[in-house]
Amino acid sequence: MGIYVVSVADEDWADSEIRGPVLAALSGELERRGLGRFPAPGPARPGTSAAEPGRRPGLLGRLGLRGRPAARGGRAGGFAEQADRPYGAFEALCRAQPDGSRLHDALLDWELLVPADFDGVIELSVPAEPGGGGARIRSAHRAAGAARRLADVLELPDCVPRDGGPLALTGWFAGPAAGRAAAAHPGPWQEVPDAAYYTALYLGAAEHALRRGRVIAYG
Repeated sequence: MGIYVVSVADEDWADSEIRGPVLAALSGELERRGLGRFPAPGPARPGTSAAEPGRRPGLLGRLGLRGRPAARGGRAGGFAEQADRPYGAFEALCRAQPDGSRLHDALLDWELLVPADFDGVIELSVPAEPGGGGARIRSAHRAAGAARRLADVLELPDCVPRDGGPLALTGWFAGPAAGRAAAAHPGPWQEVPDAAYYTALYLGAAEHALRRGRVIAYG
């Protein structure tokens, strides 16, 4: 159980009455901005239906994220990391930078993170979740840039996994590898482990979106 940051596979767009309209609205808005359209979603997987069970509250009600499809562990080739640590240190790190509000918004003020290069936020009138009032979309390019900035501030070592497979980062921080890295690569990152974790998580998520052309969501 818990909240996850996950990639959305192409076929998943056809599994939901929610995601299909979001994809259509997003593609239309990107095309209007001259950024092209997302590819059409693949067919629904056998045995799935639009009304899927397993929904649970989304990340931090104060961010307006109410609930998303369960995606524990992710599928092979996808991105999935757990978002179960306190966010306070990470938010404080974002806001402590000279352009802290911009960094904070690029990394946290979204419901979908997409591999398209644009400034600011795209607000859609269609919801990204059941009962939602709309969807806030941000660029993975901007999120990746913001996360790299924070990684530099924290002196995050290269051995911290970014996209090593589902739950690779979650397991790394929970296991002995994190302690070995702290001994071998001391730096600001080890003083704020929660902030370091989310920096690596959102950097990995954004880079996965750009490398694989996938949308990132909460699950």
